[in-house]
Amino acid sequence: MEEDLPQKSLLIIGAGGIGTTVVDLLVPALERIQLGAKITLMDGDTVEASNLGHQNYSAADIGAFKVDALANKWSKANGLQVRSVAENLRDLEQLDGYDLVVVCVDRPEPRRLVHALDVPWIDLRCSGDGWMVFTSDSDPNLVAQMTPDHEPMSCQVEGALDAGNLEFGFSIAGTFGAQWILQQLRERRAPLQSIGSLTYGSFEFPKVSSPVMEVKP
Repeated sequence: MEEDLPQKSLLIIGAGGIGTTVVDLLVPALERIQLGAKITLMDGDTVEASNLGHQNYSAADIGAFKVDALANKWSKANGLQVRSVAENLRDLEQLDGYDLVVVCVDRPEPRRLVHALDVPWIDLRCSGDGWMVFTSDSDPNLVAQMTPDHEPMSCQVEGALDAGNLEFGFSIAGTFGAQWILQQLRERRAPLQSIGSLTYGSFEFPKVSSPVMEVKP
């Protein structure tokens, strides 16, 4: 058990494959070591039948807001406050008042809002059996380089679920997130960043391109 640690406010943005993995690993661990926290779950999506199998929901949750189903699941966790905010992240004001922020959504715009924060954050990503993790301690130029504009992307490769080829990169990304949060709350050394594939192993991040300098007339 950890003693005399301040209770911190944690925001987890996204309640899909990564987000549900983070919560389902983190909450029982915090309860076991009696480390309190205020946990807010933010996501505007509802549970669909297609989510079952790679997101930690049941058929009884279909039609409910994901964050409501997840918060209800852990509402009786001792020493923890788990609340839901059924909305998508659109502006910085939604990020006010949190000590730690976890972003695990499939769009670059909310990721960039989180990257601009002055509090510790972690950015969890995946595709198929691959994962990518950045934190507020990563090189900001690398983070910017690896956050280009793109359309929303699922954690499963297009067509994979219909073909029966479900892959578990989301589980690795979520595990990094849970470990990072736990270490942050314990005020211990936390993971920095990671990239890799369950099939091909760890990768190296690309070299950081020099930031573009503004040319003044």
